[in-house]
Amino acid sequence: HHGNAVLSRFPIEHYENRDVSVGESEKRGLLYCRITPPDLEFPVHVGCVHLGLREAHRQAQLQMLADWSNALPEGEPVVVAGDFNDWRQRANHPLKVNAGLEEIFTRANGRPARTFPVRFPLLRLDRIYVKNAHASSPTALALLNWRHLSDHAPLSAEIHL
Repeated sequence: HHGNAVLSRFPIEHYENRDVSVGESEKRGLLYCRITPPDLEFPVHVGCVHLGLREAHRQAQLQMLADWSNALPEGEPVVVAGDFNDWRQRANHPLKVNAGLEEIFTRANGRPARTFPVRFPLLRLDRIYVKNAHASSPTALALLNWRHLSDHAPLSAEIHL
């Protein structure tokens, strides 16, 4: 309903859409996919999120995300990306402390990327987090090529397992 999607060149072995809605407000989700690239003996756990607009809801959703990440097999790589609606930049610390998830733009540049609104990005709403993996070349993609698809600028990175 809110545009969560995971695209993979490798088969998605398992997927589920977890409801992370809080209270009676808008529905919010965590799309979970387990992918095993052919050269690896272990899966990659991928989460795609769209978190709430209210701070209290986001904090509860961040705890649900941390709990989900901590329930995955220890040592296996985790990638979580999406719209965190975190304009106050309060997601990185709890996700790092509670789940070991590290935001790749913050690691590379000292802060998350500006992604919203796509025509003149000011707010840092979207993120890519990794655990048991490394990332390089984090980039907010050229706006002219993407602005017809979303009101957020897309992010990309190379994930190294």
